[in-house]
Amino acid sequence: MAGIYIHFPFCNSKCIYCNFYSVVNSKEIDNYLSALTKEITSHQVLQNKLPIETLYFGGGTPSLISPKKFIPIIDAIDKTFGLQNLQEFTFEANPEQLSLDYLFQLKRMGVNRLSIGVQSFDDNILSFMNRKHSAIQAIKAIENAVNADFTNISIDLIYGIAERDRKKWGKELLTSFSFPITHLSAYALTVEENTILYKKIKSKKIHSISENKAIDDYHLLIQIAQQQQFEHYEISNFSKKGFHSKHNTAYWHNIPYYGFGAAAHSYFGKIRQWNIANLTSYMKGVKDDNLAAEKESLTDNDIFNEYLLLGLRTKSGIDLKYIEKKYNIQRVERILQTINKCSKTLFQITDNRLTLSEEGFLWADYFAQQLFI
Repeated sequence: MAGIYIHFPFCNSKCIYCNFYSVVNSKEIDNYLSALTKEITSHQVLQNKLPIETLYFGGGTPSLISPKKFIPIIDAIDKTFGLQNLQEFTFEANPEQLSLDYLFQLKRMGVNRLSIGVQSFDDNILSFMNRKHSAIQAIKAIENAVNADFTNISIDLIYGIAERDRKKWGKELLTSFSFPITHLSAYALTVEENTILYKKIKSKKIHSISENKAIDDYHLLIQIAQQQQFEHYEISNFSKKGFHSKHNTAYWHNIPYYGFGAAAHSYFGKIRQWNIANLTSYMKGVKDDNLAAEKESLTDNDIFNEYLLLGLRTKSGIDLKYIEKKYNIQRVERILQTINKCSKTLFQITDNRLTLSEEGFLWADYFAQQLFI
């Protein structure tokens, strides 16, 4: 089994924190969709196809265009791979586009999971982040999704924002959980190079991001999510029982996936491939049957290190018996020697699985780096 990610890089504007590949250029949308269709049905794909279990349309802003424009993409996927095994079809959307009619069109297209980019229910925070929707539009979008009979609704929030105090953050969380959502993705505001946020901080137009503020917001997030019976199954992800993101969980467990579109990544066991993050070069490459992409072959150590890095971010952690069987007992002993030097409040070992505590999640990347080969 495998998953497919479709990257739609078009946006109306750039959010202050965004470092994903996106463009504000709607003139090329139709040409891009044609290129996507051709890439999906290429000979290279046909030679390496696997049954598809999850499908994810992300961006960018897929909801920028009518769902009807995506039908040729879905038909191409079905023709190439077959969708008889499909369990989860996620569609990312911005609140301002989610009218009832739009949502019903998504349902007819086969979408069964929505990921709504709310980010905040505070108009001042939305303005700070350069989001184009209002708090009222965010609320209406969720209500519309419920009224359209979507039963798997995820929303995104961002925390660690200096302009929002603890009380307001708590209020936003309670607002989120007042709706019948099944999943919450919450991300700390981080400063990435080549973002508007980075440039504003560098030019001293706004203050630097406070790590202590992010940690305090994280603790409140965990507390309220637990009270609402949402499982914290990955550092940034919470869900009701049975509503983990199947697509993203596959990323964290080294399950193969295909990525189509500019800047999209694919992974097949020991091979990783990524398309060029340039709209013009991507479309020209597809047109000329010479996809502009790069590949790398992963070593056993690369795969081991990724297993640690991704596994420690999840509630399931890393399987020490698996490591012993696939590699050797020495690697397990090294992991135990290293981890046992740390505070016992940060991790636990149960049934040969090493998992991090809620507090330990804050140190996940550090732990992984200490354990890398």
